[in-house]
Amino acid sequence: MNIPRRAIGPLGIAFVVFFVLPLLVPATIRLLRPADKAEELGEVEASAVYQGEDGSLRMLRVMKHSTAQDDVFVLLSNDLQAKQLLGEPQRIVLPRAQLRQAARLRSEADGQLSLLLNDRQWWLRPANQATFAPMDAALRQRFAAELGTGVSKYAFGEVREPGLLDVTSNTGDRYALYWASGELYPWADRLPRWQQRPWAQYQQTVSRIDYADFDTDVAQYGLPTMLLQFAQKVRPGEFERWPRLSVHSSSDKQVRAAPKLYQPLSDGFVVSRQAVRDAGITKIAPVTSVPVQFSGEVLARNADRVLMRYDETPTTAAEVVLQIVDTHSLQVVWRKSTREIPQLLSDGSVVAQAWPGGFYLSTAMNLPALVIDNDGQTLYDFQPQKRQEQPSDD
Repeated sequence: MNIPRRAIGPLGIAFVVFFVLPLLVPATIRLLRPADKAEELGEVEASAVYQGEDGSLRMLRVMKHSTAQDDVFVLLSNDLQAKQLLGEPQRIVLPRAQLRQAARLRSEADGQLSLLLNDRQWWLRPANQATFAPMDAALRQRFAAELGTGVSKYAFGEVREPGLLDVTSNTGDRYALYWASGELYPWADRLPRWQQRPWAQYQQTVSRIDYADFDTDVAQYGLPTMLLQFAQKVRPGEFERWPRLSVHSSSDKQVRAAPKLYQPLSDGFVVSRQAVRDAGITKIAPVTSVPVQFSGEVLARNADRVLMRYDETPTTAAEVVLQIVDTHSLQVVWRKSTREIPQLLSDGSVVAQAWPGGFYLSTAMNLPALVIDNDGQTLYDFQPQKRQEQPSDD
């Protein structure tokens, strides 16, 4: 068939429009479109250091960013020595919380890691696994009578109550949950249940090191504290609680009025016999290598060391000191003022976690600061102060 020459132009244009352009345009758009960006990570909400099965030191970071509808958490695990990411990040998306709540991480005694998200969900990661799993369904199943309607709020217990979860049900009832031992009690019952244990039947004891407050007429200023060592009875499988004891002067009015109610502790100081009995304590004595300190507080502990902080002076907002005490020799193995630790970003504000070989320190703003060993030597320095020195984008 012969096509007139004057028709070739319109036919060629039609061919290009209907056949060639549909093939070229998508390819052109793909070339012009910027490459897909890596997912936004946001800010560090929480972090923890732990040891892998091969003994390597690892860090878990919980990153968070929010969209109009969701809070997006990205969990990253790194090998600190190899400086590489371990496995694929775990991504958790929750409905956006009305009030901002920082994620919280806790290392459990059995090697598991607990994670609280928006204070509304509890996730748990077994020691031999790489990902966290939500625990709400397991809670409702195990404690159907109390938590069958679900949980509205979670919180971790304080350092003296390891393993404790403060749980509020959707009906508004508050409970003390000890998942490892399978115990759940009304919140108001947790202390009486511990004090009323039949301590005489307990066969095992463990050694503790902790501060006691001065509840005495002698202390006229500051918040003096005394470091004590004591043996406390325990029973395998039950939740543990470390008491906060009080030290009295033997010259106090209440002591002189009823001296038999108090047990001698050291020259001039005593402790309540009732408090000792209620806590299942069999032996108690001051740690003589550590003098009386102000506002003393244990930050973290492992099997061999206890990390603590105290105020250098009682009356002024002076420096805060960190120290490590050997749990076996009861000697101070390391002591340093927070003014000499710029990684903490501010004097006295520090969060600490223990791992078997030492401690992990982070700032009050959840930024990783230092990993130190049991003798206080720096293993990893994350230099958060350099992040503060970076100019803002504004």
